Amino acid sequence: MPLTPYSETVTRLFDAVLDERLAPAALEAVSNYVGASGAAYLLVNKLTRHVSAITSWGGFTGSQVDYLAHYSRIDPFRVIQEEAACGELARLSDRLPASVLRHDEWYNDYILKGGVCDVLGTKLHENRSHMVIVGLHRAVGDTRPIPEDAEALRMLMAPLRNAARLHVGLISVGFRSAIARGRLNHLHAGVVFTDRSGRIIETNQAGEAILRTGDGLTMRGGQICARRSFETTKLANLIANATGASEGDLSAGCMLIARDGGLPSYVVRVAPVRNRSAGYNLPAAMILVSVPGENVVCEREFAELYGLSRSEGRLAMALADGKRMIELVGEFGVQITTLRTQLSSILRKCEVGRQSDLVRLVSSIPVIHPTHSE
Repeated sequence: MPLTPYSETVTRLFDAVLDERLAPAALEAVSNYVGASGAAYLLVNKLTRHVSAITSWGGFTGSQVDYLAHYSRIDPFRVIQEEAACGELARLSDRLPASVLRHDEWYNDYILKGGVCDVLGTKLHENRSHMVIVGLHRAVGDTRPIPEDAEALRMLMAPLRNAARLHVGLISVGFRSAIARGRLNHLHAGVVFTDRSGRIIETNQAGEAILRTGDGLTMRGGQICARRSFETTKLANLIANATGASEGDLSAGCMLIARDGGLPSYVVRVAPVRNRSAGYNLPAAMILVSVPGENVVCEREFAELYGLSRSEGRLAMALADGKRMIELVGEFGVQITTLRTQLSSILRKCEVGRQSDLVRLVSSIPVIHPTHSE
């Protein structure tokens, strides 16, 4: 039995929650069902107060890249929807009078130029970390109201809000993150994604905790920064190198960032993110923040990664823990010459030149703690 238009629309909504590639088709179904020329779906990161992802369907020609990079920051209608209660409908032309819109950069240079003259929007859902906003469009020259079928929209509000609730809930537990699409919340290391200006797009739970604590790394004006200005400058340069104008210019780098109270410095690594795999349509950088000595990879895993013998793995982890060779002679019950032979073999297998390089290698490996299902 074929699905009714309502059932098919609801099905498309929840299919898009589980596979974001289907989001434009879901917005098409919503627009056709309620009678709108198009629609847009915004995911807002509440930590940074910035839009981290946008999906749209319809005749609107405005660039999503331009919105994320510039217009989202000056969008007055988004602010109105964020401050409203979930499910409360707001019409752009009602909330912002023509005398205001006539001089508004976002409305004139982005909305009108993109072929839309009015928007009906609402905040569908929000939790501690994210909120979801949807907007229905009325095209320039279209005399029909939005929505054309108000009763259809009323019927669809509950499924829309439930789908949004499921979407942000899945993001919160690390399922198909809008940026990483991976289980980054299982990493002990902090992971932060930024655009080329250092504006924070997304974080995993450990990364958010690091930024909220403000111990060495923090956030100012939505951008990642360090406690000391010269460290902020160096971090900004690493991010710029990782988000170059062309893929040939991209490069990765690392640095240390000092912390308070004599705590070990953060080891910060910055790497380019390929846009297609990241699910984000701006050049982005991934920042991995770890602490030497905390959550170090276990001896068995390190030996497995680099093909070390059991005794070599034991020696490598002991050295990474700060122990000296002379101390290990008595602890392991072997000759110093044996340990030196083992160290030479370890350095060769790990493709590093010095013992200090080996220690950095051990501390650089992110640790993942699996769930029971894994």
